[in-house]
Amino acid sequence: MDELLLFLAEKGAVSAPINLTTKEIGASLSMSQQNASVRMKKLCAEGMLKKSEKEILITPRGKEELRALYLRLKSLFGEEEFSFSGKIVHGRNEGRAFLSIPGYMQGIKKLLGFEPFLGTLNVEITEAQLEKRIALRERRGLILEGFQHQGKAYGMVELYRCKVNGLDGALIFPYRTHHGLKILEIISPYHLKETLKLKDGSEVRVEILPK
Repeated sequence: MDELLLFLAEKGAVSAPINLTTKEIGASLSMSQQNASVRMKKLCAEGMLKKSEKEILITPRGKEELRALYLRLKSLFGEEEFSFSGKIVHGRNEGRAFLSIPGYMQGIKKLLGFEPFLGTLNVEITEAQLEKRIALRERRGLILEGFQHQGKAYGMVELYRCKVNGLDGALIFPYRTHHGLKILEIISPYHLKETLKLKDGSEVRVEILPK
């Protein structure tokens, strides 16, 4: 399955048209705008996508493809808790800015019961784990609804409780992010790098917990 279809599904194109340019898609998936455009046209030709000048929607055929993948993964993993392994990569300090917004900080504290450290841990997973990441999103996490703050709209965030090498945390999926599918963003009441004595390149295990 084309990674691009999975990416668009994560962005919400399964249920409603979304507005993303090939430039934005290329930047998120670490590919050129031209490559993103070629792959988009291929998916349209295969009947997986419907694209207008400004909007992209996954077609019923595309949904069937995603559903088939989900069912295969469900039979493979059963009811076991999802887990990922990957290496820590350097972020862009966007997590600190994100968590500094009162609506997100307060919402996270209310949903998860802890006040997160001002920063996210970015974990890069392998391509072989991408389909499992998509299957996880089928479960739906805890929803932090979007809100208005100082005249600006902030989008919805999904959260999944997790443990990182045994320490409490949560995997977060902001509606808009500059990270591609291979990057997991994790918050925690701990400064995970310092507490676990980790550095960029260190291997970690992320275990997803029940709600």
